[in-house]
Amino acid sequence: MNDGLWILLICVGLGLAGRNLLIAGAAACLALLQLGRAEAVIRWLDLRGTALGIFLLVGSLLAPVAAGRLSLRGFTAELLRPSGLIGVAVAAVAAYLGRGGVGFLQSYPAALVGLIVGSFLGTILLRGVPTGPLIAAGTTALLLQLLHLR
Repeated sequence: MNDGLWILLICVGLGLAGRNLLIAGAAACLALLQLGRAEAVIRWLDLRGTALGIFLLVGSLLAPVAAGRLSLRGFTAELLRPSGLIGVAVAAVAAYLGRGGVGFLQSYPAALVGLIVGSFLGTILLRGVPTGPLIAAGTTALLLQLLHLR
């Protein structure tokens, strides 16, 4: 077994131990792809998986609109509430940090190690949801730049 498969199996075990099926399932799927010698699929996920994940996330967030659970009037009213205005500001900063995270990970793929460990700790110990690796990478890149470590 190669190192990548061992790491994936450890991720499966940690995900199951921490009762985080998202991490366990993702790692298990990748391990199965690796065992099945589906290198083309793994390469495609490596190159396009982030874009696909963002697409699916945005689609799931817009699903209530498509399902008719949010009208134009409700959309406008919510946007003008304090929670909507604060949400706009926070989402704009998060999008900026996410963009920086993509570039950072492309330049420094080894930084993924810290993000994976941090994501595990956040999901297992703090019962969080692993939805922010790109923002975490962007924040890391920004902090490294501010501290002149990059």
